[in-house]
Amino acid sequence: MDNYLSHRWPDGTGRPGPAAPRPAPRRRKRRVGRTLLALAAGALALALLTVGAYWGAFRLAEYYTAQAGGAEPSADLPRPSSLIPQGESAWTSADFPWGEPDPSVQLLLDQADGRELRPQELYRKVLPSIVCVEAESSQGYSVGSGVIMSASGYIITNYHVIEKSISIEVMLLSDQSYYEAVVIGFDEELDIAILKVDADDLVPAVFGDSDQLQVGDPVYAIGNPMGYLYGTMTDGIVSSLARQVEVGDHNMTLIQTTAALNSGNSGGALVDACGRVVGITVAKITGVEDDVVTEGIGLAIPVTDALPFINHILSTGSSFRPALGIICYSDLTSDPQGIRVKEVTAGTPAMGRLKPDDLIISANGVRVIALNDLTRVLYTSGVGGEVELTVLRGGKTISVTITLYDRLADE
Repeated sequence: MDNYLSHRWPDGTGRPGPAAPRPAPRRRKRRVGRTLLALAAGALALALLTVGAYWGAFRLAEYYTAQAGGAEPSADLPRPSSLIPQGESAWTSADFPWGEPDPSVQLLLDQADGRELRPQELYRKVLPSIVCVEAESSQGYSVGSGVIMSASGYIITNYHVIEKSISIEVMLLSDQSYYEAVVIGFDEELDIAILKVDADDLVPAVFGDSDQLQVGDPVYAIGNPMGYLYGTMTDGIVSSLARQVEVGDHNMTLIQTTAALNSGNSGGALVDACGRVVGITVAKITGVEDDVVTEGIGLAIPVTDALPFINHILSTGSSFRPALGIICYSDLTSDPQGIRVKEVTAGTPAMGRLKPDDLIISANGVRVIALNDLTRVLYTSGVGGEVELTVLRGGKTISVTITLYDRLADE
């Protein structure tokens, strides 16, 4: 089943709006009145269709005439995605509207003890920091959400919201003002992307330490469900702190929540009771399998896990992946439990330091059992950082120190 929350309009020629209110009941009229009204409505509809067809044919002819003459179509109308030349369908990340990174910008977490807010206070505090992200591709529009990270216009969203886009716009949910956005960088595996808009007076969100969350804590999701229900807030609790889920082609460790998430919430904020963003909403598990309906399983990227990658993208424009150079798995059958080395990759720092069947039981003093335990230590240490491993080998406990390398640099 599809776990993503982005919403794609199939033709890309318009954006949906809220449903019109149901008209009030009318008094019953005589049949002749209804007949005349129906005839008049039919004539009006036919006239509108005729004018519309003429206008559409005129604009289409103008476009192709302009293309033949080497000129651009009129700038006062959006260029329909269906008219984008076929050569543009071979999309690569180079087709993004790229911007330059800024090493002086860094995301910091609020470590202070916060005051719990009433839901109404929380909403008023967070809404100015939430945006709607509209990304145009050759297939149409992808609509999601985003979170403002700095007053100077840096915004975090999901990579899948902007994937294959050629232009991106951001709308502030607080006042519905629009900005053109550029891409600073992304990490497809973690499903995060950093955008930048030309502004200097935005309201940045306060980001909290997701490691401080506990199962049962109240949380709120604020975003743009369905692509047009601007500024919707839903509430729930933390259901799990480290849910292992396969999203697309990638295994992710995510916060599970009962807060309702829907298409268009992608890239929005999961907020704690103090109004701090602790997660970036990314997916939901939904559908029917073996006659069982799945409900109430929303997922968010923990901010603390994403922090090293966000700051690396802000600084360099690209992501990274600190690694030892091993293929391994969580061994829950051994005593003690730990991370079992299956294979050591030739030419990596682990070569000659670790061996197949080694059992890693701690890294930098942190007990490691699940794979996520180890990767979090590696990501926090960073490329070039040293990690001291406690390893059980042949019944003996040894200490091994390895300098991390960047796995993405070799791909």
